[in-house]
Amino acid sequence: MPSAQPTHPTGSPASQHDPTGAPAPVVPRWEWRLIARSLPIDPARLALDPESPSAGGETYLLSALTPHNVKIRKQLLEIKWLERRAVGGLELWRPTAHSPFPLDDAARSALWNAWGIAPQPTGATESLDALLRDVVGKNDALRRVDLVKRRTRLSLAGCAGELVELEIGAERRVSIAFEDADPRAVRAAVAAAGLEGYPNLNYPAALKDIVGLPSISMAASEGVR
Repeated sequence: MPSAQPTHPTGSPASQHDPTGAPAPVVPRWEWRLIARSLPIDPARLALDPESPSAGGETYLLSALTPHNVKIRKQLLEIKWLERRAVGGLELWRPTAHSPFPLDDAARSALWNAWGIAPQPTGATESLDALLRDVVGKNDALRRVDLVKRRTRLSLAGCAGELVELEIGAERRVSIAFEDADPRAVRAAVAAAGLEGYPNLNYPAALKDIVGLPSISMAASEGVR
């Protein structure tokens, strides 16, 4: 059965193989994201990549029990684990799964841990439909949220980022995000964009607020279990 393969927050594979076949280590990345009803700055300040716009649907599978990020994109399960929040609000995310269905043992274990629920029967992950029906649909702590993202890549102060238009049912939001393995690069990009002082809000927390699902809070410099 296929094995889970982590990804970077941008969706590119995080575990690349060298010529000997050994996987490279997964590198956690610091992220900062603004999610708001409208853009608080002039987009001309952002170095947008005119060749990169893309649009696609994604399904977030939220848990009221943890702050971690679980979603389905292109029929693949993607999981990012929120490791800690630093002073100033930056969050450190570690990709832990990027797996097709049926899920293997490693991906199933990563999923239950990310949701904070007890292991479920193997058959519940034989297909995406089974997972949505037999696990998400039957657990009050879990919630499915479908959305559409229109994403444009950007780079500012040497840090990669994105500008995203979000459609969440009848709700509309806009998001600007920066990410890097070095938190100093992320802070420099936030400052260059003129966004210092705005709160860092990740997708799971924002979506929980929109759909009315309780959100797990975390103090600065506190790890997450």
